[in-house]
Amino acid sequence: MDRLSALRLFVRAVESGSFSRAGRDAGLSQSAASRAIAGLEAELGARLLLRTTRRLSVTEAGQRVYEQALRLLEEDAALVEAAAGADREPIGRLRVSTSVAFATAEVAPHVDGFLREWPRLRLDLAATDARIDAVAEGVDLILRLGPLTDSSLTGRRLGTYERWLVAAPEVAKSIDTDAPLAERLRERCVVFSGTSLAQKWRLEGPDGGIELEPSGPLSASAGAVVLGLAEAGAGVALMPSFAVRDAVADGRLARVAPEWSGPAMPLTALWTHRDLPRKARLFLDHLTPRLRLDQR
Repeated sequence: MDRLSALRLFVRAVESGSFSRAGRDAGLSQSAASRAIAGLEAELGARLLLRTTRRLSVTEAGQRVYEQALRLLEEDAALVEAAAGADREPIGRLRVSTSVAFATAEVAPHVDGFLREWPRLRLDLAATDARIDAVAEGVDLILRLGPLTDSSLTGRRLGTYERWLVAAPEVAKSIDTDAPLAERLRERCVVFSGTSLAQKWRLEGPDGGIELEPSGPLSASAGAVVLGLAEAGAGVALMPSFAVRDAVADGRLARVAPEWSGPAMPLTALWTHRDLPRKARLFLDHLTPRLRLDQR
């Protein structure tokens, strides 16, 4: 087996945690896959995987080789694609990074359809709420909500999402609709402490804009927890529309003062290459029309 094929097999073994699954994907038996990776280790002069009866674990050297192998395989796939032209079916791995909430609500429902359309692609959805080094992490495409801070990345704005005030239906009904908005929300806010809105809520409505300091006994650093508290009747939350739209539609949440909304959240697609890789463009072409953006 040539080195590139052995590296591809090694990457699959790391990602699947199994020689048998890696071998099956390559049309090899478990023993043949194990021998091929042992040969790669001998060629490189380093132990890459620790084998036990239960699982595989990656050594420190193996992790370094894995990260370099991903880049090498991506370059090989790009070379094949460039040589074959746009008519060739895309192959290889596509790594997309976005927040956990956005991946859950807006991306995950459309992944199966994309992979059915392009069955030779493998999608790695890297869902995290932390900012990452896209180059170091081997990310092809970032879907980022909010203002941009990475001037080195190429990007395209896809649209915006509104922020809605939401609460459990019984809480929403109990709020005095004749009182000024700040009074309606006094001591009833569930604060999302993981965002810039933890200190001030900036809202736009029929009377212009207002700022209020959210107050109440509850705060949480994860959006899913904030939503759970709001659904349980703990108070009013200010959340992006994509995160609460389904809960509003099925009656678990209701909008509070729907004529008011928080500052819009821009959604931007970012990539590290000068040109958007074809497989990433195909993913955006599939996903973008299906996003429930409030403004495009």
